[in-house]
Amino acid sequence: MTDRPSDSDRPLGRVLSAIAVALGLAPSGTLAEKPQTVSPAAAPQAWLAYAAQASQRMAARLSAYDPVAARLRNYLNQLPGADSADGVTLRLSVWVDRKGAVSRVAFAPFAHPEPNDDLQALLVGLDLSGPPKGMLLPMRLGVAIKPAHAPKPTAWADRSAGPSPIVRVRFHAGGEGRV
Repeated sequence: MTDRPSDSDRPLGRVLSAIAVALGLAPSGTLAEKPQTVSPAAAPQAWLAYAAQASQRMAARLSAYDPVAARLRNYLNQLPGADSADGVTLRLSVWVDRKGAVSRVAFAPFAHPEPNDDLQALLVGLDLSGPPKGMLLPMRLGVAIKPAHAPKPTAWADRSAGPSPIVRVRFHAGGEGRV
């Protein structure tokens, strides 16, 4: 059996690797580079504080009283396995740029395109402030969207968006790159 050079040892392989890195399809280095991960227990305190701050801003966005957020919550609450008391938990991978804007969100796609588009529209571009230097990305977050009990109607309440959910976001771990 002969030893074959890796794709990065061939001229065409190097060009394709460079294109993949430039397009954000691969981390810098070789395509075979293993992603780095850090457990929350081993993560620097600055990373955990940033994830907590990011979680709060994402929770506020997902619980907003606007048509897109309300439509997403309604869809999620109708999913099989969604519990009327516990709601649903979304597993998200979140990338931010150097300035702190959410640049990409990855998640298991829904069966319908609208909630996929809604979740992207709600989170991509959200300003989270700049991440700590060297922080591994993406942040892997679990977003628990728990439906709230319907509030008692008032004369001034805008009931068009429905009841507000309780949103919890947890920092899981992970990284495919550094900021």
